[in-house]
Amino acid sequence: MGPTTPDNSSEIREHTAAPASACLAAVAGMAAAWVAAGSTGLLGHSLRHSLTWLLLGVALVVEWPGLRNAPARALAVLAAAAAAVVMTASHLPAVNVMAVVPALAVLALSSKGAGRSILLLASMAVAGLGVYVQARTSIPLVWLAADRLSGLFRNSRLWVGASFAGVDFLVAMAVLYTGWLLSSAPPRRGRAFYGALAILLGHVVYLAALAYAPQLLPAPESADAEAGGRWAGVVRTLIPWNLPILACAIHAAIAAAIFRWSQWPAAAVEGSAEDAARRRTVMLIAAAALAALLPVVTMLSTAKPGLDGRKIVLYEKGYLNWLKPEHDEYGRLSIGMYGMLPTYIESLGGHCVKSPELSDDDLKDADLLILLYPNDPWADGQLARIWNFVSSGGSLLVMGEHTIRESDGGSRFNDVLGATAMQVRFDSATFEVGGWLESYEKISHPATAGIPDDRNQFGAVIGASVRIRWPVRPLLVGRWGWADPGDEGSGPAMMGNHRYDAGEKLGDLVLAAEQPFGKGRIIAFGDTSTMTNGINTGAHVFTSRLLAYLADGSGSPQATWRQFVGLLLALAIVVLLVWQPALSRIAAVSLAMAASCAICTSVTCKAHPIYPDGRQKTPNNLAYIDTSHLHAFSGESWRDDGTMGLSLTLMRNGYLVLNMPEFTPERLERAGLLVSIAPSRELSGPELQAVRDFVSKGGILICTVGYDDRGPSRELLSTFGFYVGSGPSGGEDEPPEPLPLGHFKSPYLDAGSYMTYVRFHAAWPIGCTDPKARSIAYGAGDVPVIMQRDVGKGKVVVIGDTCFA
Repeated sequence: MGPTTPDNSSEIREHTAAPASACLAAVAGMAAAWVAAGSTGLLGHSLRHSLTWLLLGVALVVEWPGLRNAPARALAVLAAAAAAVVMTASHLPAVNVMAVVPALAVLALSSKGAGRSILLLASMAVAGLGVYVQARTSIPLVWLAADRLSGLFRNSRLWVGASFAGVDFLVAMAVLYTGWLLSSAPPRRGRAFYGALAILLGHVVYLAALAYAPQLLPAPESADAEAGGRWAGVVRTLIPWNLPILACAIHAAIAAAIFRWSQWPAAAVEGSAEDAARRRTVMLIAAAALAALLPVVTMLSTAKPGLDGRKIVLYEKGYLNWLKPEHDEYGRLSIGMYGMLPTYIESLGGHCVKSPELSDDDLKDADLLILLYPNDPWADGQLARIWNFVSSGGSLLVMGEHTIRESDGGSRFNDVLGATAMQVRFDSATFEVGGWLESYEKISHPATAGIPDDRNQFGAVIGASVRIRWPVRPLLVGRWGWADPGDEGSGPAMMGNHRYDAGEKLGDLVLAAEQPFGKGRIIAFGDTSTMTNGINTGAHVFTSRLLAYLADGSGSPQATWRQFVGLLLALAIVVLLVWQPALSRIAAVSLAMAASCAICTSVTCKAHPIYPDGRQKTPNNLAYIDTSHLHAFSGESWRDDGTMGLSLTLMRNGYLVLNMPEFTPERLERAGLLVSIAPSRELSGPELQAVRDFVSKGGILICTVGYDDRGPSRELLSTFGFYVGSGPSGGEDEPPEPLPLGHFKSPYLDAGSYMTYVRFHAAWPIGCTDPKARSIAYGAGDVPVIMQRDVGKGKVVVIGDTCFA
């Protein structure tokens, strides 16, 4: 006997077993979705995308034989695969997950009977996972709920966030389980019990492995570890960071068993003949509309905040200094801590006040108060003034640090946060990959929208984690790291043992959070690094938006009412996915949500461009180092191939130095200096025009590029008459390859009592077609290696050495 049809009519359907190829394709699709969501552990974004494509390729290959005689369907499958590749290229996790759905849906449309049924269920499970990922990353209430659910697994050996707890796997399997029970043949009671038991026991096995596997490996410095050789070292790097792959394998095996060993309707399960076309159409339109509306409610922000005329108060006291790079001071310590912050705020249009006591006069008419690691006991009335300032409509930014416990056992920044539902923990939020590279989870917010995390654009290093509860909203989360508890006996820093031990919080550490407070708002960080002189050069896109958001007081998509409306929308979408599932409806949900998510992110980004402006100073003091064309230097500035030395030199000469992640006229027209270091990607036509305008109006362009790296810079150099080598390129006869000048030093300035030299790493001769161009430094044989030319009101300087900077 088969089940009744989805509309509860009395028609009986024939049931059959599913073909193995369809089972493999469905399981590969679900695994692709888990990989795309980042559920399988610590993977670089490029590797994660590639594995997603590989798994989708497996699904395509196993189902391809059935498409050979159906060219229209084969074309549709290839189009869906191409769309999946485009969607997985997005940095939005929900879009990455939804990329899998069209591919599975088209494969299902190309299948028949039981094969179509299981591919439909797999696409439904993936769509449900996509809705959950969208909700978790845009609705703080959902993130908090997932974190609390993960806390149910906590014991003396295991404390995990949602990523390591495997909530993503449980969500997808719950949707699959529900659809399986509704669409497969009766009797269902026994299968309902054993199916749920298999899912739960499988997950318990994974959690047990996660709890005990790290302790089964010998310590890195032990004799057993040395005896294990290279493979033991490889395994140690994967545990626990890639152990979620075990959960993926377990749940994929359970899904395969469900698909293969169940009886499925021999005909399509999208609805019976009695289903009214109007009802199906209404459900399709409703599902797509709700899917498109969810990102609008939870992500979209069209406010245009700014710092123009805003008063920003910096508390002068704390464990800090207000130094900035000065001449005759060199090395790491010469960079100072926050000396460039007032200059930076002023470049954004704000009015900066350093307050020694946080007096009523200093806080009067202020829009934002910033506390950077306060460590002195609060004077009478100071905390009350701070809380009154915020509750009356001001904003407060509190930046704490790791393992801070003052002599009285407390911490001054937690004193300030005592009136809130967040506290900075006595621990170190420690990353597995330095700088949290590709390890952040951003909760949708006007300050974070559209910002990638491949170069630590948020600036967090090792700070402390932040303990939060409702109504606090997480802002930045460190997904692949752990909370290393502090140790008061370990020295002045009171840090722990710098390795993950059983029972320490693993994954999903809150690095920054926000709470409404009266008419104002408070944002707390567990780290001060983001605002420091050296790190803000790369984090300025985030910090400029963050400061503008706080000072302006504009609305946020994280408003409580929007969270609850978003939660209702997400639940309604899931119901429409599961109730009488239809491939057209599932595909429409995925495409509508992905498109809306991308559009809302783009609109929010464009509504929040906060550009530093050096034109307020004479001369223009804003210097950009171009990082948007795959340049030949390390993003880790203090490495030998980094550019921190160049940045410090420019700061010593009065410049505000920032990296330039997007090459736009809006940024260039506000700057005074642009440095280009051997790009690997050519500038486009509009970008070249922007550089011409920049220089002609008074900007200074410095290009450092050797002969072997000259290709992508050739058009830029020739625009201003420069070339690297024996002569200008072009035409039929290329000039001969020049002799390299190698590593040397050249006299630069005769100061009378001493001679100044400029040093080159691997120099090449350069030239200029303008006879008025001036040579600044020479190599052997008086060959120019640095030249300058005046162009309009500006200057162009070319240095024939890629590594000069």
